[in-house]
Amino acid sequence: MASSTRQALAQAKDEISSYLSGGLDFATDLFRVADAIAGNAQLRGILSDPSSDSAAKNALIERVFAGKVSASAIEFLKMFVAKRFSRGIDLVVGLEQLGVYAASASNSNQLDQILAELFAFGKTVSSDRELQFALSSKSAPNSAKLNLVETLLANRVNEVSKALILQAVSGARGRKVGAVLDQFAKQVAAYGRSLVANVKVAGSLSQQQLEQLTQDLAKSYGESIKLNVEVDPSIIGGIVVEVAGEIIDGSVANRLNNLKQQLVHAAASVNRS
Repeated sequence: MASSTRQALAQAKDEISSYLSGGLDFATDLFRVADAIAGNAQLRGILSDPSSDSAAKNALIERVFAGKVSASAIEFLKMFVAKRFSRGIDLVVGLEQLGVYAASASNSNQLDQILAELFAFGKTVSSDRELQFALSSKSAPNSAKLNLVETLLANRVNEVSKALILQAVSGARGRKVGAVLDQFAKQVAAYGRSLVANVKVAGSLSQQQLEQLTQDLAKSYGESIKLNVEVDPSIIGGIVVEVAGEIIDGSVANRLNNLKQQLVHAAASVNRS
């Protein structure tokens, strides 16, 4: 995001506190608004244009969203579109992020559970090609995708997790569902003032090892850490950690690959000489 959009989003996060009493319903209203604006280029253009008359914007918002979302969501949207955005799509992205923020606030004492459930569903999608295809198909209607997710989740996850997963599917906009869930997880963790570390290991870690890894990463990054651990025998041994945009690859497979590359280069050097 460009600076103007980042500034608008930061201001909105300060202003949203008085609306959070609406709970998860307010969050899902923001998601509905974001999806509607994403799907209508003309609407998006008018609402994100800083030169558009504010009264005209507000009248358009009332005409489009009255009766479809809460009065508080409409009021907040009027305030949000009055800000300056670098691109029209930034309005959509900002509303989605604010929806995740509001969803996190609605159940802030269960963020660990929410993060674990987002990670688990993301792994389910990434490990099942048929499910990936069903959720990413451009020909399948959103309603069919959402019905599929509803069936998969049933009542087995936190209501916030369910809302975020449904939004990741309905609002994917060409993105992979797993990638959207990963972004949502980072935003949920940020609300809880922690970082998410995705960890791959060849075999299960003991509770003591998990606690030690959490402490080591927290010390290195100066932030509270939430671990998502995946067992992946293909790395043979060691550990791979992805956190704060960095990948720390200490796997045996990586070391063997590096050794192989060194041998290849050494052999090539000998042949040239």
